[in-house]
Amino acid sequence: MLQSQMLKKIMLAKHKNKIDVDGYSMLILSAVIMIATAGISYLICLKKIITTANKTSHKCSDNVVVCVLGKKLVREKPDKEYISRLNRVSEILKGDEQSQAIILGGQTGKAKISEAFAGKKILLKNNIESSRINLEEASINTLENIKNAIALLKEKDKKIVIVTNRYHLARAKQMAEGFGLQVVLCAAEDKLNVTPVSIFKLLIEALHVHWYLSGHYYAHLTNNHRIIKRVG
Repeated sequence: MLQSQMLKKIMLAKHKNKIDVDGYSMLILSAVIMIATAGISYLICLKKIITTANKTSHKCSDNVVVCVLGKKLVREKPDKEYISRLNRVSEILKGDEQSQAIILGGQTGKAKISEAFAGKKILLKNNIESSRINLEEASINTLENIKNAIALLKEKDKKIVIVTNRYHLARAKQMAEGFGLQVVLCAAEDKLNVTPVSIFKLLIEALHVHWYLSGHYYAHLTNNHRIIKRVG
């Protein structure tokens, strides 16, 4: 009975897109580590994110499963960044008839439809056959995107390619590898455009990666199975 109540609370927190106790604890731990290392641990994460964003190719091999990470909708529609991910997936699928797509993302914010369903509509508009598009509509963030895709990916004997925006690539790969997935990255944009906005996003992304790694290593060092189950 107690476990059932705890599960309901966790699911409710996820449904509302809120951080739970474990999340806040790991966020505090992440901040402590940054302070203790005089920011060096953060700079290491930032360097990895910038290198990955700059060097990742926007092309991929044939006969793959392309996972496109979801993104919060704006007025029930994908924003410019999400559309760039979907256009890249369309390009890959049109170039190889054997490849398939998995669009990830549930209902977030005030949207009445899932991120995945909104993404599918774009692919259909780009003349991609519905039979080649698979949806995962339960996840609400990058970590859940990847975790919930594992069951779908196990059914397909193909190389796994993750498509997302350049600033987001390193975090996606880190989390995928945390769950034991060997993935290839493919950038939504042809190249990294250095602008004040892109620099800001890279800086914020480094905080996310640092937070994730803090939780990941803490969970394994302390053998905390609850957190390991969540972060890989």
